[in-house]
Amino acid sequence: MGKRFFFGFSMFFALVGLLAADHLLGFTWGLFLLCCGMCLGGIYELGRMFKFRGLPLDVGLLALSALALLGYVQLLANPPSFGAFARLAWGGVYQHHVWMPPGMQGLRDLTLLAPLLVAVIFPLVGLTRKDVSNLSPRITNNLGVFLYVIFPIAVILWLRKVPGSGPWLLYLLLAASRLGDVGAYLLGKAVGRHKLIPHLSAGKTIEGAIAGLAFSAIGGVIAVLWANNAGGLGLKPVLVEWWHGALLGGFVGIAAQSGDLVESGFKRAAGIKDSGQLVPSFGGVMDIMDNFMLTGPLILIVLALL
Repeated sequence: MGKRFFFGFSMFFALVGLLAADHLLGFTWGLFLLCCGMCLGGIYELGRMFKFRGLPLDVGLLALSALALLGYVQLLANPPSFGAFARLAWGGVYQHHVWMPPGMQGLRDLTLLAPLLVAVIFPLVGLTRKDVSNLSPRITNNLGVFLYVIFPIAVILWLRKVPGSGPWLLYLLLAASRLGDVGAYLLGKAVGRHKLIPHLSAGKTIEGAIAGLAFSAIGGVIAVLWANNAGGLGLKPVLVEWWHGALLGGFVGIAAQSGDLVESGFKRAAGIKDSGQLVPSFGGVMDIMDNFMLTGPLILIVLALL
């Protein structure tokens, strides 16, 4: 378990380094390639898990959907500009990678329609299968994996595009989710007595989960205080007080722990300990990114409502 903890903490610094390089160099392709790798790796591992239980999953369709959505977000989409995002975009107009004629600019604002388009396309693709006996689980599984893996990662990439504050939003996400994982592990080991959901994860405790939320709140505070002292480049236009960061960090912690538990459920259903063997003594792609899965959409919703 110590190796898993060490690798998870090291992964945090590696991701921060990648985001810092992308931010300082003005080069966002590093994060884009990482998101593509996370999506494809996660889809492959979930496909293996589903296969263990004889459940249908269209891995190829999901991989194509992931590349199409991530490519759209990276190349064409406008950054989110509703709610608090309108004030976060202090840096002016976002510079797109691909030019579009004025009459087609509306195509840049379709990111949030992706789940609706998938909800229409995936059932139609399922109907093309000659064996319709598995139609319902096939559609449900495909939509579930899209909403659990592909769309949340696309949202993280989308948040990165917010002019000026995009990198700090991701720093906040990483700080709150990773520190929450650290707090849950350390204090869960030290004082944890009551199991959280033992049939999903024998090591997780209620005490550890509470500590994890507290550490996530601390991570949010650190990210906001840092942003407020970074020359006006961060979250200062909206999140000024330290308790704003604590609240947002706490929400991120809830989403991070929920994503971890969902992935544990997938593994238990498949009867395996780790999602893959990408990193010895740690696991696969899903084991690395499970507590990031749901945090991007949560930040998107919270800031959209401010």
